[in-house]
Amino acid sequence: MSLSIRRFRPADRDAVDETVEAALRSADAYFEDVPELEDDDILAEYVDAGGEFLVGEDGGAIVATGAFRPPKGVVTEFVDPAGAAELKRMHVHPDRHREGIGQAMYDELEARARERGYERFVLSTTGRQEPAHAFYEANGFERVGSTTADVPGTTLEILVFEKSFD
Repeated sequence: MSLSIRRFRPADRDAVDETVEAALRSADAYFEDVPELEDDDILAEYVDAGGEFLVGEDGGAIVATGAFRPPKGVVTEFVDPAGAAELKRMHVHPDRHREGIGQAMYDELEARARERGYERFVLSTTGRQEPAHAFYEANGFERVGSTTADVPGTTLEILVFEKSFD
């Protein structure tokens, strides 16, 4: 593997969307009728807001994504947003699972969050994504809350995790 990690560029959007969709489908966490993702403008949503959006490339193909930004939404119901960055869009293409790509992306995101002065990460994920729970717990995250969200055809459990950088 010759993974290179760099900031998202607008020309990456289609490949990013394909990677995210493939990862969500493999985790049984993709829903056809859910409205468009809120991050229509990735650079504004993440980078301009004080965060980062990274892609992992191998052999010229985008195989992973990961981002952070100031917290908003469900996580703020469970954690104090002061000093926190919300980890978002952590996805590895399912054809590339178990190669260390997710860990490399996570390590780079945490390093960049620390450089920007953040003290901890918070995140939310669905209850269905058990491999993600294990990944986050192995990286020092603790579950701090849960809630539910209605999506077409089902109600999802949403879990909230937090990790201090100390």
